Amino acid sequence: MIDRPDRVHGLCLFGSLARGAAAPDYPWALPAAAYDVWLERLLAGWGGPVGIETFAPSLAGDPQARAWWAGLLRAASSPGGISAVLEAFRDADVRHLLAQIAVPTLVLHRRGDQAVRIAAGRDMASRIKGAEFVELDGNDHWFFAGDQGPVLEAIRGFMEGLRKRTS
Repeated sequence: MIDRPDRVHGLCLFGSLARGAAAPDYPWALPAAAYDVWLERLLAGWGGPVGIETFAPSLAGDPQARAWWAGLLRAASSPGGISAVLEAFRDADVRHLLAQIAVPTLVLHRRGDQAVRIAAGRDMASRIKGAEFVELDGNDHWFFAGDQGPVLEAIRGFMEGLRKRTS
């Protein structure tokens, strides 16, 4: 899975899910048909701050954040390019790989995440041997939106633990 495992001492995941679309044994993602509707809405609003209400509700009313997000979307990809990436993401399923992770892992998730349900984060952590799962308050999907203090504190504690293990 990793070409140079000697270079990886730990893994930190935030707001993650292991499968892009729901399945009978994975109800925490959007069903593929709903995902496709979401993707159509995203593409229809391309060029504007589309999706900020879902990814960062705490920033949705901030004109500067909205302008930044719209500019980032336009600079990052074309509608056709992002469509291809998000279709591949919809079809992705990495659950079978999670048991292969053999480094300390921290999985962080906000309880009210509007983009990825917290149950997806819990499921991911349960599939990684020894993973630590931390639930955080808030509803932003982006780690840098909302209250960042608890996010940084959890990562800081995780990194200190890694340093003690490797020294």
